[in-house]
Amino acid sequence: MRAIATYLSGRRNLVGSGLALLAIVLVVIDPVGPQGILLVIGFYLAGVVATRRTPKIHRLGFDPLQVERSLSAEIAAVAARVPPDIMLRIQRIELTIRTEILPRLDCLPLGAQELYLVERTARDFLPTALETYLRLPGGYASPGGATPHQVLTDELDLLEAQMRRVAEVVHRADMDRMLAQRRFLTDRFRRLDLSG
Repeated sequence: MRAIATYLSGRRNLVGSGLALLAIVLVVIDPVGPQGILLVIGFYLAGVVATRRTPKIHRLGFDPLQVERSLSAEIAAVAARVPPDIMLRIQRIELTIRTEILPRLDCLPLGAQELYLVERTARDFLPTALETYLRLPGGYASPGGATPHQVLTDELDLLEAQMRRVAEVVHRADMDRMLAQRRFLTDRFRRLDLSG
């Protein structure tokens, strides 16, 4: 029942209904007989098909599966193009996000800065750092003497440290929940002991 109500109030139905009303007006102005019903149905269907669905908004502000896919795509895109030490750093960042952070995002409050950092790291910060590195020629060095490899290493170390910090926030939230449960159980059973 709720799905029907959602569809009836959705953009697709509203656009289709608007076009169907237009078709009804056209049929009234210039009667075409029984084919008018087909015209109304055709206009409605054209409106429904032409209107894109309203994208589903994830409660976190992003879809964790998209974050995971972005990381996998980035690793696949640079796998044979970066040195092994760079690849190792990328894989450590991906592993931390995939195994320690994404499965436990529900521990973080909505709007938490950590949510923003995870999503931006996977979909912007990491890809931008790697693309910039790959665009520079191999022997290039800045006027200060820093090589692209050194700069990228520093950036990846910073991203990894931030993802470790986010993972720690997630672990701490889990531990806080565990401690709260223990306090609840202790209090509950203490009351039972006193009453019995």
